[in-house]
Amino acid sequence: MDDIVMTPETLVLLADGRRARGLLEARRGAALAEAAAWAMEISDAERITPRDRPPRSFDRVGQGRHAMEAGADPHEDEERRFLLRVAQKLTAAAQAKAFDHLVIAAAPRALGILRAALPDKTRAMVQFEIAKDIVDEDAAAVAKRLADLRMP
Repeated sequence: MDDIVMTPETLVLLADGRRARGLLEARRGAALAEAAAWAMEISDAERITPRDRPPRSFDRVGQGRHAMEAGADPHEDEERRFLLRVAQKLTAAAQAKAFDHLVIAAAPRALGILRAALPDKTRAMVQFEIAKDIVDEDAAAVAKRLADLRMP
């Protein structure tokens, strides 16, 4: 007889712009367990090499050069790339039926990026969103937050 492998009912994703981690709840109200597969950090490929000064440009006429506006914040670009990778992993896990429900707790900016990056089918699995950076909270504190959200 094959062993029955139960998929966790709920994945609680905690994220900010540089780290993410996941907690699994096997059934409603059960203790949250750390999921090592969801421990993610911003990678070296996503990091931007800092510059000591803004990019330079030549004048249209003459030989002068001047600084250009820096444009978007490079750290925001790093975070966006990282969060898009987190969203891709969530989408793949949802398609593989690795969880039934999803709770996302992320800093407000990160939550907005994740929300926009998730396809409709994955977004439909979201039970709750917490617009707060709680990536450093322990599992018991996150479980308390989750219980408070579920109370009528």
